[in-house]
Amino acid sequence: MEPEGLTPPKHLFTWVDVDEHLAHLAAAGQWPRWLLAADGWWDGLELVVRPGVDTAQVKDWLDRAFGVGSTEWRDDGLMLGLDDPRTAEFTGMPVVLSLESSGDSGQPRRLPLLREKHITPQLADPLERPSSERFADDVQLVAFHSFKGGVGRTVHAVAMADAVARRGGNVLLVDADLEAPGITWMHRAQGGQVEFCYEDFLALLQGAEDCGWTAAVNIAAAYLPNQQVGRYAGNGRITVVPTSRRSVLGPPAIEPADLLTPHRSPYFLTEALAALAARVGADTVVVDLRAGASELSAPVLLDPRVQRVFVTTLSHQSLAGTKRLVEQLGRRAPAFQGRDPASAVIITQYRPDVHAAQADKAREELGGALLAALTASGEPSQAVTDEVASSVLSQPVLSPFREELLALPSSWDAVLRILDTCKVGDVLEPLVPTPVSLVSVPSGTVAPEQVDYEVLRKRLTDTATRFIHAEREGLSSASGFLVTDPFRRLLGDHRTEAPLALVVGAKGAGKTFMYAKACAARTWARFADQSQVEGVSLDAPVIPVLESVNLEYRDHDLTPQDLRDSFVLSRGGAEAKAGTTDGIRDRLKGGLSSLDSQDELGWRRLWLECLADAAGVFPEDGSSAEKALTELGRHARAVFVIDGLEDLLQSLDSEVKRTALRVLLIDVVGWLRSLRGRPLGLVVFVRQDLVTRAVRQNSGQLLGRYDPYALRWDKEEALRLALWVASHAKALPVPMPKSEISELSEEKVVEALIQLWGWKMGTEKSKEARSHLWVPAALGDFRNQVQARDVVKFLAEAARLSLRQTTWEDRVLVPSAMRNALLECSKNKIASIQMENQEVGELLARLQDKQAVSVPFELATVGLTTEEADFLVDSGVFARGKDGRYWVAEIYRHGLGFSSERRARVLWRR
Repeated sequence: MEPEGLTPPKHLFTWVDVDEHLAHLAAAGQWPRWLLAADGWWDGLELVVRPGVDTAQVKDWLDRAFGVGSTEWRDDGLMLGLDDPRTAEFTGMPVVLSLESSGDSGQPRRLPLLREKHITPQLADPLERPSSERFADDVQLVAFHSFKGGVGRTVHAVAMADAVARRGGNVLLVDADLEAPGITWMHRAQGGQVEFCYEDFLALLQGAEDCGWTAAVNIAAAYLPNQQVGRYAGNGRITVVPTSRRSVLGPPAIEPADLLTPHRSPYFLTEALAALAARVGADTVVVDLRAGASELSAPVLLDPRVQRVFVTTLSHQSLAGTKRLVEQLGRRAPAFQGRDPASAVIITQYRPDVHAAQADKAREELGGALLAALTASGEPSQAVTDEVASSVLSQPVLSPFREELLALPSSWDAVLRILDTCKVGDVLEPLVPTPVSLVSVPSGTVAPEQVDYEVLRKRLTDTATRFIHAEREGLSSASGFLVTDPFRRLLGDHRTEAPLALVVGAKGAGKTFMYAKACAARTWARFADQSQVEGVSLDAPVIPVLESVNLEYRDHDLTPQDLRDSFVLSRGGAEAKAGTTDGIRDRLKGGLSSLDSQDELGWRRLWLECLADAAGVFPEDGSSAEKALTELGRHARAVFVIDGLEDLLQSLDSEVKRTALRVLLIDVVGWLRSLRGRPLGLVVFVRQDLVTRAVRQNSGQLLGRYDPYALRWDKEEALRLALWVASHAKALPVPMPKSEISELSEEKVVEALIQLWGWKMGTEKSKEARSHLWVPAALGDFRNQVQARDVVKFLAEAARLSLRQTTWEDRVLVPSAMRNALLECSKNKIASIQMENQEVGELLARLQDKQAVSVPFELATVGLTTEEADFLVDSGVFARGKDGRYWVAEIYRHGLGFSSERRARVLWRR
């Protein structure tokens, strides 16, 4: 029996309209049983019919389906009319009938696309379900989609990835918006590596000779470890797959639909993404899709195993489009309750006090569409297993409007901070999948009832005093320390590829210690292992080229010379001999006294000779160092490290010194980067002021390139370092494993530090400042930076002054001792600056000669020009008030002997 009530189309201009209307009728189940397939072309319409059907029967149905008078007989046969306002004559396309072939093996293959190639009665049925109910290794796929752009889809996709990682999950975050990527730009702005992208993956999949994904997955897995971002407790991490490596905007060469070839699963793309996630150890894939009804997104959205999350505002167009898309996908690829993840909708950018009624209406309409998509499974016995559960699963989530989300910053870390401030992760809580691999973490230990604080203070005094100049501990003792974000990024970005990077930091930031830590590890992989960075497979020896004169050794200590000699021996160099520290230093000193200041080629040659000498491949036969290093790179991998440049170049007071450093930082790094496969790495530890003096043009661009590895200590890291030192000294009443400290949230760090210095700088009921705010404010400058050495010096001095303080038995550091320790720390800070930065040091020396200066002050009081004051403002020493007077950061004020007419200006905000 043929269905009645066919609704004719309003217009038919071309065969495209004919095809679309036939597809609509097929999806609605309004085809006659004798019609098996339809195929429209610009020159005609072919209908495949069962034997025994005559043209009169076909004409009758076409007239009802397309409107009365839609067909006419012509000499060439039956014609289907098209609209042409230019003439009153009947115009149209021929209709050709083809009989069902007895050799047909079955129905045409249907693909997960919004527009299916073959128009058949099967369009009324859902797509064939995947052969497997789950993805490989129980990987979970979450796809974010929106009918309109600009509704917050990407923001919520990032928040979802962050929420999963915070729970301890391992996330593969894929930017699959091939036309307008967002995550890719955030990742690039953060300075993240972009070595492998979604376009690469699509191209490798499309060109696979075996029609499989194994090769593509293995290639991707070699580079993706370098693209991890963020820092999370436990095993949580996010690996970003950017859209493209291209700098030029344009359409993709390969689209997801190109992968749907006859010998592959219709769900090849999602299964390949799951296989890639499993290969890199991820348990969740979060995909940010292209907005709109796009075939770029369809192969992912039409897999019922994918958790589909639709993002919309209360705009009518956005709501209507989202509702229609949810309904369409629900018919084509319904989710089976209890077997497939339920689709979800997030309503964004609404104000609870203004749009409450609109939001409730939108939730009701979209909730009904989600419920229909969840239960329209074609299996009545399983369609509704629990009405309450169905209602919960189909409830749209509300994400209130926040102004901070309208103009997001560019970088990844900055975006995450805003998402955390706006509690976007809390909004997504009902939707965040729980990885099956997660296990519960055991609870902590209980503090003992009796604590000998005198013993704890003595331990902290001894350990912190020793750590003030940690580089004097030698290489052998440098194997353990707090792992900070620059450590993680440098190692995490170079898990499989040799690093070529500058590590910039002020004096006391930890450059020499980090250098010593790398040397003590002997290999890059072991350096990563000791730094708690997983997945680093680059097992390249670390070869020191130049070291700081402050690096001291004890008897039987490991030395840089030991590492150089060991590398030569490991390569079977019986006759080769590694260069010595003195020999390499003398070679450079000779260059400083003889080379012309503009001879950049000569300096590049000399630096490469130093690298070759350190590796024991110095060309004695007169050939070039370039040739020797190129040959070394064909047979070995190595990471050269350089520190102590300030000892050799001092204050860069000559052009030849500036040229020498500039060539090392730019030309030598560039030459190593040009080696095929990048077998040789180079990490240069250098002060920032030396970089800016040596590279006078585009120094900001150079520093920006390596900014992720710069050694800076902000408030949170300063607090974390204090906790680590106290833990290492075994000076805490409640012991805490050092390995866990780098993974703690800031809130947990603050909580753990209460046993070190109390909740406040006084009793808990006092009106004193909170200790965790006071310490970084006291030690930081006006650029919100704290030097690691200042933190350690403060702990040593405060612990020493806390000895024999019996009136405080609820903390290790006594408030009065903490306050009094600041004077010694300030003096030490100024002395260090005078050694490190000549320009700032000279200005501070002039200020120390002033008497009876009270902060804030006018420039005339201290005898500085506006230009000099501006320089100190840029350096973080001064801050200019609204009244034109100047403030001095506390870490400098005490050492300068300046008094304060009122409380110190607050540097750190909670």
